[in-house]
Amino acid sequence: MNTLMISYDLIAPGRGYEALRSFIESHSKWAKPVESLYLVKTTKNAETLRNDLLSYLDTNDKVIVIDVTGKSAAWDGLPDKVSNWIKSNL
Repeated sequence: MNTLMISYDLIAPGRGYEALRSFIESHSKWAKPVESLYLVKTTKNAETLRNDLLSYLDTNDKVIVIDVTGKSAAWDGLPDKVSNWIKSNL
């Protein structure tokens, strides 16, 4: 399993992106540490997940997916639930 970090900028004002968030949160393990950033546990690689996300985005939106499996991390001010998720899944 890979732990992938997804970050995005949604450009269109007032556009609903509920389907994008629902797709990301459909992964069995996920965390949302800060606005517009998710961590997901998946069998997919970064490119495959990026391609899946594109169907939920407008052409002027921006997205980056980075494999952070096994990488070190440091943070501050995150809720305990998210901190524990990161510790367990990175």
